[in-house]
Amino acid sequence: MNAAATLPLELESEGELAHTRGVEFIEMPVHRIFNRCTSERMPFRWTINPYRGCEFGCVYCYARYTHDFLELRDPLDFERRIFVKRMAAEVLARTLSRTPIGEDAIAIGTATDPYQPAERKFRLTRSMLEVFANLAGLNLSITTKSALVTRDLDLLMKINRRSHLQVNISLITLDRRLQRLLEPRAPRPALRLRALNQLVRAGIRCNLLMMPMIPGLTDEPARIETVIRAARRAGADGVWWRSLYLKPAAARRFVPFVRERFPRLAPRIDEFYGRHVYAPAAYDDRLRAIFDRLRQRHGFALSRERDESVNVAIRPAAQVPRQLSLVAPS
Repeated sequence: MNAAATLPLELESEGELAHTRGVEFIEMPVHRIFNRCTSERMPFRWTINPYRGCEFGCVYCYARYTHDFLELRDPLDFERRIFVKRMAAEVLARTLSRTPIGEDAIAIGTATDPYQPAERKFRLTRSMLEVFANLAGLNLSITTKSALVTRDLDLLMKINRRSHLQVNISLITLDRRLQRLLEPRAPRPALRLRALNQLVRAGIRCNLLMMPMIPGLTDEPARIETVIRAARRAGADGVWWRSLYLKPAAARRFVPFVRERFPRLAPRIDEFYGRHVYAPAAYDDRLRAIFDRLRQRHGFALSRERDESVNVAIRPAAQVPRQLSLVAPS
């Protein structure tokens, strides 16, 4: 892969993604595939991201900061210059053969969508699932906005039989117009709900993630309830939420977007995030009460996202979990 080349990517139909666009794909050398998560807010120990950058172009995406490490600070570089970890599966297999992971939670897709359009061409996520499918005793989750996840149902079902698997479908609004503004090149909501239902019918545990909740845009109770109701109909096991997390790199994209498209909200965003990356505690408390009431109304178990994340048991680094059990491919 030529690092200087711009490669047009033919995309199969996924609603709005049924056309050709030019995106720069750059091969990134991979020396390690697991990243350790040290945040007590997160319910997983390890993360894997097969790509760096994401073509979906969500204006709120917190992960834009990862391009800063590459000296790429244009807010649009994150969605225009996608780094491809070509040898990801090989590094994963080598790592798992010598490093015990045990039942520590592994999350795929925390800083990029593992089923973004590039996956149709490069198939990195599928190649990694092929590695995981030959192991047992894993604790694995996948987070995506894409219906492309159903392409890999054969591998997901195999993993689900041998390990604990959870697929999280991200969806913050059913308002098609608003979704197109916030997530310009992401699949439409109906496709995500259909994918969730297909996974559930295949016996795979799925949650719907309403992350992030954006003050003044997606946080009205009536809007929230439409998504929760749709999640129940699709068969989701649970609905989880987080308020907007606005690191400086994300703010460089999101704040100008708000000022241009929703100028009436700009003062509120400035008030919330002018000096902080998290929403005010009082705002989160109000949202938590809304979600508790609406989830209970639609038959979902009540939960405490922030409390649960803080209380997740993280093993000390010196403690070695049990070795993964290898099983013969079938």
